[in-house]
Amino acid sequence: MGTMSPDELARLWRHEHLSVEQAIGHITQNLVQLQEALDAHRHVLHESLEQQKAFLTTLNAALPEIHALKQAPRTKKSRSSK
Repeated sequence: MGTMSPDELARLWRHEHLSVEQAIGHITQNLVQLQEALDAHRHVLHESLEQQKAFLTTLNAALPEIHALKQAPRTKKSRSSK
C-alpha cells in the first residue's frame, strides 16, 4: 500500500472515499516515514555537531600559537647596497 500525502488523505476523507481502517493505515505509514526522516536528520545534525566540536577544539589549541607568532618581535631586513 502506497502512502498518500496528508492533503490527499484529508481530501478523500472529506469526500468519504476512505474507510477508517484505510485512513489509519495511511496515517500510520506517513508517521513511520516522518519518524525515519526525523531520525536521519537528527543523525546528520549530530555528526555535524561532532565535526564542529572537533574543529573548535583544534582551533582553540592553535590560537595561542597564532597569537604568539603575531606578538613575536620582527627583525628588520637590512637593505642590500647596490
